[in-house]
Amino acid sequence: MNALLEQPHELRALEQRRDALRVVLDQLHDLADRLHGLLEARRQGNGRMELPVDLGMGFCAEGVVEDTDRIIVGTGMEDLFLDMPVEQAQDFVKKRIAIVEKRVAEFDEPIARLKEEHAKLVETLQSAFGGQSGQIRTLA
Repeated sequence: MNALLEQPHELRALEQRRDALRVVLDQLHDLADRLHGLLEARRQGNGRMELPVDLGMGFCAEGVVEDTDRIIVGTGMEDLFLDMPVEQAQDFVKKRIAIVEKRVAEFDEPIARLKEEHAKLVETLQSAFGGQSGQIRTLA
């Protein structure tokens, strides 16, 4: 394998962590949209909520929640959930979104720095050794 094309492990690890946070962020935005829709429906007099219920093995069934005054929300910590009013859950989710967005942004600078360092290293190695063998290969 051409070693110059391979990203450093540290860079790949940071990108994977950032991408995992982006997935969480997408889920939080989806939850915020659902909560907003639920509150709008309640304001219009429809307190019921229809939603798919995961049965496992790729199967879902339609479920109906009659009482939508409260909701159980994941805190972002493993196995810790909070039961709270929907309005409070909406505020909680907005705060979580802000926190996760900040954490995602914190990865931008180190990732950019590592990409720049890798590009400089590749350029240096290509100018020093690339012309002799055509490619620089890993030992593995």
